[in-house]
Amino acid sequence: MNAPASPAGYPRECERIARTRDGAQYRIRPIRPDDLEREYEFVRGLSHDTLYNRLMYEVHEPTDALIRPLVNIDYDRHMALVALDTDATGAEHIVGVARYAVDPQRAEHEFAVAVTDAWQGRGVGTTLLRELFAHARRRGLRRLAGTVLPGNERMLALARRLGLELSINRDDPSLVRIAKDFGQPP
Repeated sequence: MNAPASPAGYPRECERIARTRDGAQYRIRPIRPDDLEREYEFVRGLSHDTLYNRLMYEVHEPTDALIRPLVNIDYDRHMALVALDTDATGAEHIVGVARYAVDPQRAEHEFAVAVTDAWQGRGVGTTLLRELFAHARRRGLRRLAGTVLPGNERMLALARRLGLELSINRDDPSLVRIAKDFGQPP
């Protein structure tokens, strides 16, 4: 079976093989439009707590309006890296996603990460964010920031491990703002 054609602007340089802390191999690559069903499966497979921590609102069943824009990105203003596990039949499943969206009106751009419950605590989120940050820096972005619920201890611990700045969110003091400053572009 032939791999689908890469969309325009697809950054092939972001593809790589990675390993979890416990040695499981997975693949990292930019998301593609043909990941639509994999993205639905990923979101449906997240526990209530993981999904709520990521979106900060209740989602009972993901809709086309939620999922389709997540896989149809331009790789310029929006970037998403997926971590893929391959099952015994050769089918790939998304186990993690890290993404950013560029806001041309601001110097700070939004980022987020989510990892399926079974793959949490194994280094997938750390690796995805490091790869996403490296890509953002290569693209000339200077700062990425995200919003985290104060009870999302795993994400806050990950932010601390990666040396991100933590602060009270100015727009909503009940939330934590995490940020990575890249300084001057390379």
